[in-house]
Amino acid sequence: MLVSELQRQKELIREKIQSSTGLDSLHIDSVLGDVESCLGAMMKLMKDGKSAHEKFFSDIILNSIDAIIGLDNNHRVFLWNNGAETLFGYKKEEVMGREFDFLIPDYLLKKGEKKFMIDEVSRNGFLANYESERITKTRELVNVSISRFAIYNDNGVDSIGSVGILRDITTVKKLQKELREKENLALIGEVVSSIAHSLSNPLNIISGNADYLLLNKKESEPDYEELKTIVDETTRITKSLRGLLNFSRPLNVEKTRIDLNQLVDGVVNNSKYTIGNKDIIIKRVLDKELPHIFADKAQLEDALANLVINSIQAFTGSGEVTVKTRANSHSVYIEVSDNGPGIPAENIEKIFRPFFSSKGYGKGTGLGLPIVKRIIEEHKGSIQVTSTAGKGTNFLITLPVK
Repeated sequence: MLVSELQRQKELIREKIQSSTGLDSLHIDSVLGDVESCLGAMMKLMKDGKSAHEKFFSDIILNSIDAIIGLDNNHRVFLWNNGAETLFGYKKEEVMGREFDFLIPDYLLKKGEKKFMIDEVSRNGFLANYESERITKTRELVNVSISRFAIYNDNGVDSIGSVGILRDITTVKKLQKELREKENLALIGEVVSSIAHSLSNPLNIISGNADYLLLNKKESEPDYEELKTIVDETTRITKSLRGLLNFSRPLNVEKTRIDLNQLVDGVVNNSKYTIGNKDIIIKRVLDKELPHIFADKAQLEDALANLVINSIQAFTGSGEVTVKTRANSHSVYIEVSDNGPGIPAENIEKIFRPFFSSKGYGKGTGLGLPIVKRIIEEHKGSIQVTSTAGKGTNFLITLPVK
């Protein structure tokens, strides 16, 4: 188009020069040649300047640490920068032409998040700092902050697509959660200390008097059950208060060199007494080459016993609990697994939260697993849980060798 327009203008200039000066064609061609050279040089400068400008912004977009994703009017990917590859794990050739909903977790798709985002950008022209979750190629959930805006053509009216900028805020969310938990623990400590101090004496008096009255009562007497209920309930309250106090206090870790296999043997042997009338088998699969580690023996015993007893309590009839140990050059592992009813999917994320319990009223304080997690983390380790409804649950404890 430029070449064609240049030729047309040359012919117009030729006619004007010829009519006004009377120069012959040879001289006119010489003048027009000089003009064409100047215009060509100017066009080249403009083109080179535009290319450098475009490359500058192109490099910013492609190399941004944030994921930048361009979508056409059909919501299909046409731009996928290096930040998007890093965050989601997909190469550009894997996603070009795909609708963006492959990044949205199923539970959010069912809630209508895809339609919400499309409608919001269509209505307002942008969506700013919207926090949500996205799913990577390896099916890992990441927390993201999303800003998305519409792109218009030169007339500023017709949309030609949209661009989304996604920032990974998973670490920020994790730190915020940990901070809230620490603040809650500090508050719990203050409240519980006050409550325990106020209630301990009255509870001891009530329990002591009820126990004393029970000494002179037989089970067949009418007041026996009422008095026993008083003793049981005051004992339960006292136990709950003790658990709260233990949870709110800082852990004092006293590490010694311990044999984990020996610790497992002790916990399993003691746990057998909690089985009662249930037909439950507790198995041990212990690595004979397991290295000794430095840890607080009493605390690890409490943590492991809590997991084993939880598994036993989950059964209503027969079942099997297995405790395994293994190691590599860096870590030792303890697995507690069972073939019980499993943990509902919606509760998996809640089981380590203080006061969450699925055991029903009066059967648990909701502090057992949070205390287990706290003990393991104080030992610079980690605990993970996997569970399938109707098939069982597996807890994996990882502890450092050194």
